[in-house]
Amino acid sequence: MKVTPFRTRNQEFKQFFKTMGYFTYCKDIDGLIDAMHMRHSPEQWRLFIDASKTSLKTALLHNGNKLPSIPVTYAPSTKETYTAVNNIVFEVDYKKYQWEVCGDFKVITVLLGLQAGCTKYSGPSKVKHNPFQEVV
Repeated sequence: MKVTPFRTRNQEFKQFFKTMGYFTYCKDIDGLIDAMHMRHSPEQWRLFIDASKTSLKTALLHNGNKLPSIPVTYAPSTKETYTAVNNIVFEVDYKKYQWEVCGDFKVITVLLGLQAGCTKYSGPSKVKHNPFQEVV
């Protein structure tokens, strides 16, 4: 069996990621960006949170799209719950970088601690602790 460079190209970046429970996240974002020969200035990047029925993932997107996106977290078989999103925000050290956050309406609603889903006939929604409140 011959091992090709395509099977080992992740080894250089593996040291920057950690798997904890149900998700994998970047534990050293500055180191990862340096290893990719780029400069990290938080105001030039935004944190994109993408949720689907089968996974939850985040990536850093460069403002102006002049640099490639950088995967930051991946959580397979995870729904966009407040706990899951809050864990991601905590593990990527959002308080340190304070990137702009972008995502679809459902993800933003979960981030703000509001009730997700149809609210046409529901009573008053209870706002949970907002992880961004302490930062702002």
